Amino acid sequence: MFAIPAFFRYSLFFAATFMNVYLISALLALVPVVAALVFVFRALSSQGSGDLLGDGNLVLAPGKYRPMERLLRADDFRFLAAQPGYSPKLGNRFRSQRRQIFRAYLKNLKRDFTRMSLTFQTLIVHSAEDRGDLAAGLVRQRMMFTFAMLAVEGRLLLHAAGVNSVTIDCSAMVESLETMQDQMRALLAPPQGAMVAI
Repeated sequence: MFAIPAFFRYSLFFAATFMNVYLISALLALVPVVAALVFVFRALSSQGSGDLLGDGNLVLAPGKYRPMERLLRADDFRFLAAQPGYSPKLGNRFRSQRRQIFRAYLKNLKRDFTRMSLTFQTLIVHSAEDRGDLAAGLVRQRMMFTFAMLAVEGRLLLHAAGVNSVTIDCSAMVESLETMQDQMRALLAPPQGAMVAI
């Protein structure tokens, strides 16, 4: 009978041990990746279309974002500067607080647009008819909103730098949100024939 020399037995044992170590470390490296994928899957699956289609996403109060138009008007800053006891430090603090309030409105506007956009996208995907026109409109509204948001952010930076003559107009973003809401309501409305049949 042929006997394996001791040197080869030890080298085979260590090779097998190293292979096990590599295999175990590779599997351990995959554990966080798998855990992250499970977390993402659960988070996405818990947001069913029922959550997206909740009436809170479909209703936008018409005047909700109107105060944004007045927050950074130069008239208020000029009025404050004309008051007795005004100091540049007070004016800077007032401008900073107004910017913070404006940014809070901007954050809510972006959140509402994202929610409504996702709801609208879900409605288009699950629509009984092919609505390529609405899908194209949704892409256009998203682009317009993104460009308007970039413009507003740039103007906010100028405002923070002390440029008083800059005007910050957020009406394009509000219009985009309202247009999407109108299109969504039209998509959800029952067909005219169904109304007559009732």
